[in-house]
Amino acid sequence: MKKLIAFLLLIAFTVCAFAQTDNWYFSFSMGGSRPLGTFKQKNIADQESGYANNGFALVLDATYPLSDHWGLKGSALVNTNTVDLNGLGSKLESRMTPFVTIAEADRQYLSSRTNSWMWNSLMMGPVFTVNFDKIFLDFQLLGGMNVTYLPQQKMLFEKPSNNWFYLDRNTSSTSVSYGLMAGTAFRFPITDRLKLKVGLDYFQSKAQVKYEQIKVTKTGDTQVLQVLGSGSNSIPIKMISGTIGFVYYMD
Repeated sequence: MKKLIAFLLLIAFTVCAFAQTDNWYFSFSMGGSRPLGTFKQKNIADQESGYANNGFALVLDATYPLSDHWGLKGSALVNTNTVDLNGLGSKLESRMTPFVTIAEADRQYLSSRTNSWMWNSLMMGPVFTVNFDKIFLDFQLLGGMNVTYLPQQKMLFEKPSNNWFYLDRNTSSTSVSYGLMAGTAFRFPITDRLKLKVGLDYFQSKAQVKYEQIKVTKTGDTQVLQVLGSGSNSIPIKMISGTIGFVYYMD
């Protein structure tokens, strides 16, 4: 949450700087997002599965018109998607099987947890606008930097009668990559300076997830860590988002 607040404050300061020029207009929109492709997939045999559920999207952007039809837009996207824990747990358990065999009676000592997918993107690119009298239809293609805050997935098997426990965990917390967003939006008039905006966007990026599997043996107060395995997965992030919000014109 602190990262989200700090990011939104950065966006707000950026927009305030943009707003010093009278030609700018900016918008604030929010809505829902739907994962696509392998990002929503729950196939433990496919390393690109993201186990993502439907989520939330927030978009803040500023546009500088270059002509009647063309403009230059800077946009910030915040998106979060929960993770299907049952599917992810099955994946982690299948990864554990070569090293640890669990009897049915011992499954009570197996636990897994994770947080949501979340990413912030800063992008810019051209916008083409079609004017239907007082209603505007925008088409945009934006690209830029995407920072993904990875789900901190973790699986633990710890039986009290054992002197060891098994842990499968992520070793990376963020992944930086290129992001691309293409979309369209309608702007409907409310007042001279305020318009209602309804948008539909497609977004894609990718995330590199690194993990390790360890066995920790306890002898008295001493713990010996043994790395059983490690690796990384490149997970494509693809989603479509529908948002609604407001546009404010400085001039």
